[in-house]
Amino acid sequence: MEKYRDYTAVDFLNDESFLRWLTNPTQTEDDFWNEFLKSYPYKKAEIREATHVFNIFHSHEEKMGMNETYEIWSRIQKEAKTSKRWKLLKFVKYAAILVLVFFSGSVTYYMYQRTEKQYQFQLAGTPQISKDEAMIVLSDGSQVSLEKQMSQISYSKNGRQLIVNNDTINQKSGTEKEMINKVIIPYGKKSMIVLSDGTRVWLNAGSQLIYPSVFTNKTRQVMLVGEAFFDVTKNPGRPFIVRTTDVSVHVLGTRFDISAYPEDKLVQTVLEKGKVNLNYAGNGILNRDYVVEMVPNQMVILNKSTGEAKSQMVDVSKYVSWKEGMLEFEKVDLIRALKQVERFYNVKIYLADPLIGSYKLSGKLDLKDEPEKVLNVIKLTVPIDWKKKSNGDFILIKK
Repeated sequence: MEKYRDYTAVDFLNDESFLRWLTNPTQTEDDFWNEFLKSYPYKKAEIREATHVFNIFHSHEEKMGMNETYEIWSRIQKEAKTSKRWKLLKFVKYAAILVLVFFSGSVTYYMYQRTEKQYQFQLAGTPQISKDEAMIVLSDGSQVSLEKQMSQISYSKNGRQLIVNNDTINQKSGTEKEMINKVIIPYGKKSMIVLSDGTRVWLNAGSQLIYPSVFTNKTRQVMLVGEAFFDVTKNPGRPFIVRTTDVSVHVLGTRFDISAYPEDKLVQTVLEKGKVNLNYAGNGILNRDYVVEMVPNQMVILNKSTGEAKSQMVDVSKYVSWKEGMLEFEKVDLIRALKQVERFYNVKIYLADPLIGSYKLSGKLDLKDEPEKVLNVIKLTVPIDWKKKSNGDFILIKK
């Protein structure tokens, strides 16, 4: 009993005895947990919260749609940003709620800190999702593996059928407003998704897209972690909204790229065609909301720490060439360019001297080549050399 005195809500949800008590309690278990609450009354809040999440998870009633899930998602993000000291604790506390609302089957959640340590939270009795495995998680919790390096996914207009690399899959009908699906693309892979409204989405390496298999609300909403290029089908009566943890993009019909990786300090949006409104939630030092009306060939870079946004006109092709297996740079910090190379090849590139990362890189990298050839091209532009480690990672050194 004493071991439970420091448990959080997530700890309780990972405990088999606690889960048995919620699902099919015996008199012995009832006595145990009632006695526990008498001995440690200050744990009532955690148990109440764990019970609430468990009930959401096991509810057979109508599941939440995109609006409700995003509200919870936003609240989690704001909770996590309120204090550095309590950031990890609060994120752990609410991570289970986030994934449980999204999916009724696969509930592993990964969070990456600046220390590059990985924390994994997984509820007992649920299948584990490998961070190196590309897949679709359907609304019923079932998983469809995406084995190809570049997978293609398309949905029928009613969302009931999806084609994955020429294989047709029928989704089970449900009573929920929206059958929420999720595509997970790890480092080293990419995917192209055709949504039920005809919108095409190119998902870059290390990214995830959460979306309904068919849009049933007045707005067409998706949630993005990572980077994606959107070619949105125009529908004046149903605006299309892309939400990330820091910004949301509102469009009718347009082509744009947004890069919003959790580990990056910047959120970058580039508009190729049409018109979009970039909405910032005001979580930085400035702590103010604002909207940027973007025009074609404009790039807006948001600093997540300060809340400041900078805008400039650019050659859009250089920022969306990753779709075709190319990376183009013009006076870009080497550290930012290397991060994209890491994601594409699923390797780690270490710097022997941190100052190497401030070198400016210009040129074009063909990602169809091996990473060694890519690094050889880079060292023709900046004064570095590289060594390959036995595990396949690389170290950059000054010449």
